[in-house]
Amino acid sequence: MAKYEVAPTKTNMMKIKRELGFAEEGWKLLDQKRKILVVELMGLIDRTVEAQRNTEKRLSEAFEALDQLTLRMGRREISLVAPGVNIKSDISFSQRRVMGVSLPNVKVKFKDSPPYFAAPESSVWIDETIKRFREVLHLLGDLAEARISLVRLSREVAKTIRRVNALEKIFIPDYQETLKYIEMALEESEREAFFVLKLVKDRLSRRKGEVNG
Repeated sequence: MAKYEVAPTKTNMMKIKRELGFAEEGWKLLDQKRKILVVELMGLIDRTVEAQRNTEKRLSEAFEALDQLTLRMGRREISLVAPGVNIKSDISFSQRRVMGVSLPNVKVKFKDSPPYFAAPESSVWIDETIKRFREVLHLLGDLAEARISLVRLSREVAKTIRRVNALEKIFIPDYQETLKYIEMALEESEREAFFVLKLVKDRLSRRKGEVNG
């Protein structure tokens, strides 16, 4: 039984063959895309895990530095010198494309002019705390980039796999079954036409023999 109810004609047979060819070519391209995306996704998973680990480690170190600073200067003294720390951060976004998928690039930049206060007011832990939290902000940018890319790439991989499976398990078999149905119907028609033609020729030959006799 044909999945696509079409008349078994040579015109339809050629049409189904073309559509089957397009479907098979589409499957090859999508399957290639799927493989490339999966490789990219695996690398991105490793990158995201590493970015998460580094961020957590650096964040812990930054808070350790802040604890040391608090012990040495006290919260009140920190609140007095904190306004002198004039650091501006800027986050810029751009995009790159992987097999048609838009993935973000996140860049974190800082603009400052140290020293922020007089030397007697300062502590080595102030600079260390600032340094470590700046590193954390850079890493957070990397982590955000990796996580967003991971989500977008995962969705595209899932969508591509659905399309590959639909072509492989539904559309291509349906086209093949329809093509087989048309070819068998045409062969049967040709056999019937040949049989009818043979009967006509045999009857004409008998009549010709009867007339000559």
